[in-house]
Amino acid sequence: MRVSGYNLFPPLLGHIKNWYGHVDRIKSMGFEWIYINPITYPGFSGSLYATKYYYQYNPSFFTSSSQNIAEKELRDFIFYCHSKQIKVMIDLVINHSSKDCNLTYEHIEWYKTKDGALQSPGAWDNGKWIEWGDLAIFNNKRDPNKKDEEETNKESNNSENNDEILNPIWYYWNDLIKHNLDLGFEGFRCDAAYKVPKELWKYLIDNAKEHNKNVIFFAESLGCSIDDTEKLIDAGFDYVASSAKWWDYEGEWFVEQYDLVRKKCRQIAFPSNHDTKRLITEYDGNIWRVKQTFLFTAIVCDMWMITTGDEYGFINRCNVVGGSEKDYENISYDLSEYIKNIIKYVKQNNILADCGEIVSLDIEEKKKIEKLKKESENNLNYEYHEHHEYYDDNSKEENTKKDPFRKFYKYSLDGKEKLLIVINITSKERLLDANKYGIKYDISFENVVNNIIDTVKILPYELKIFTLREETYWV
Repeated sequence: MRVSGYNLFPPLLGHIKNWYGHVDRIKSMGFEWIYINPITYPGFSGSLYATKYYYQYNPSFFTSSSQNIAEKELRDFIFYCHSKQIKVMIDLVINHSSKDCNLTYEHIEWYKTKDGALQSPGAWDNGKWIEWGDLAIFNNKRDPNKKDEEETNKESNNSENNDEILNPIWYYWNDLIKHNLDLGFEGFRCDAAYKVPKELWKYLIDNAKEHNKNVIFFAESLGCSIDDTEKLIDAGFDYVASSAKWWDYEGEWFVEQYDLVRKKCRQIAFPSNHDTKRLITEYDGNIWRVKQTFLFTAIVCDMWMITTGDEYGFINRCNVVGGSEKDYENISYDLSEYIKNIIKYVKQNNILADCGEIVSLDIEEKKKIEKLKKESENNLNYEYHEHHEYYDDNSKEENTKKDPFRKFYKYSLDGKEKLLIVINITSKERLLDANKYGIKYDISFENVVNNIIDTVKILPYELKIFTLREETYWV
C-alpha cells in the first residue's frame, strides 16, 4: 500500500456541515484520499445508486437540492479537504439510473428497452435471478442501434476504434465528468464498471486526463470475470478492486488474480466496504481476526481503503437505501491509532508497500504432493497393492496433523528480495519452526520477537512478517 483512502459514507454523517469534523481525524490516521458515495438526487427507492437527477443533490446532505446552493457547499468542503492535503473521489454511476430519472422522459432512447418498457439490471444468486426493479439500464453502446453481440465483437476486433460516436449519451457523461472535475474532485470510483462498454470508458478516461492529467479512475470490478477485468485495465483504469478480503490464504484464485492485475494495473483492497458485512459482525466479535484482515489487506494492494465506522467497531452494514444519521453507532472500540500505525508501518517497507509477486508455500507444497501422488499412481506395482491399507492409514495419520499456519512469500518488485508472511489461523497460541523456514529476524507490525533461536511463538490469529537468511529457498 502506497496510498490510503477513507470511504466517507454520507448517510451516517448527514448534512455536509457534519463532514468537516471527520476530516481532521481522517487526516490524523494518515489517509490521503476521501471517497464519497453518490450524493446526487435519488429516485423513488431512496437508493444512493439510483439517480433521479444528475445535476441536483440529495437533500439529506445539503441545505438545498438545487445545484447552485449544494455545489457551493460541496466546493467549500472539497477546498477544506485540499487544505488538509486530502484528495476527494466521488462515485460515478453511469450503468443505470432510477426508473424515474428525468432522462427516462427526456431521452428514453438512451436506455435499454424491451417492448417499450425500461429494462432493469439483475444478477443470478444461487440459481435465482435477482432484479433491481427501481433501476433502468442505459444503452451506452457507441452505436445504440447495434445489438450487444455486434458491439462486443467490434470491441474485440478493433483495439483502436475511431468510428464516429453515434450515441449522444457519451457526450452527456463526458460533460458530467468535466463538471465534477471543475468542482474539485480528483478521482472517480466507477460503479458496475465492467457492465459499461470498454470503449466508452476509454473515451471518458482519455478526455478526463486531458482536462486533469492527475485524475484517477477506480473500477468497481468485484464479481466480474478475469476477461472483464482485463478489458477495464485496457480501457485505462488506474485502479481495479481487489478481492483480498475474501482470501482464505489457501485458494489459488487470489494469487492468480493478484498476479495478473499487478503486472498491468494498480489495486485497491479493503477489509470491508459499503456493500459487505462489517468485519466485527462477520467474525462474530473476534477482534483478533478483524486486526489480522486489516493488516493483510493493507500489504497486498496499491491503495488501502476503509469505511466510516470500521475503526470504531460498527456492527451494522452501511445502508444505501434509506440510511441516516440514526445509523451512526456507539463506539465499540477505537482502532484509529492501530490504523495510523499500519499505514505508517507498511509505507516504510518497500516490499510490503509495493505489489511484488506472492508465492503461497502451502499451495506450492500441495502441488508437489499432488505431483508425487500422480507419479506414484502411474508406477503402481504389486507391493503397493499388497500393502494398500498400510499406505492409506499412514496418509490419514499425516492429514490429522493440521498445519495451524498459512505461509507465503512476498517479493520486491525486482524479485531479488522477499519476506515470509505467516498467519496463525487458529484460536490458540502456536510455535513455528524458525529453522525450517530459514527465519532471520521478526519485523512484524507488533509483538516482535527478538533473538529467535529455534521457534517463534505466534498468538491466535496473528499475522507475522519475517526476513530470511540468504540461503533460504523454500520455493
